[in-house]
Amino acid sequence: EGDYEGLIKKYSFKSDSVIELLKELKLKFEDELTEMNTEETNAINAYELSSKAREQASTAKLASHDEKMNTKSETEAALNTAQADLQSTQDDLKADSDSLASTIKACDVKKAEWAQRSEVRENERKAIAAAIKILSKATGVRTGAPENPA
Repeated sequence: EGDYEGLIKKYSFKSDSVIELLKELKLKFEDELTEMNTEETNAINAYELSSKAREQASTAKLASHDEKMNTKSETEAALNTAQADLQSTQDDLKADSDSLASTIKACDVKKAEWAQRSEVRENERKAIAAAIKILSKATGVRTGAPENPA
């Protein structure tokens, strides 16, 4: 048996560089995995933020639309009220204008009647004065106011 030991070649381990290479590859793959997980997490977070932003924008758009529709409804109601008030005012103006025209016409008629009656009265006064003059000459009756003795 003695020779057998001498005949066995001693094995020298030659895989040191392969093990080191595998360890380096393992570290590299772990770093890449960490980087990929970080990128994926960042992408998921960015997507969630973007999704929330779109949702908030949509909610704001709906709220703005509702507000604008309410404003439009209020404005249309105010417009309808204003148009009704305008029509009522125009109707009142027409009625008042017609009333004014008929009142002016009635006043013109009464003015003409008054002028005619005043002229008749004035002529009657002149006739009475002339009659008094004629009667006082014919009868000798004094028609003037008595004088107070001094």
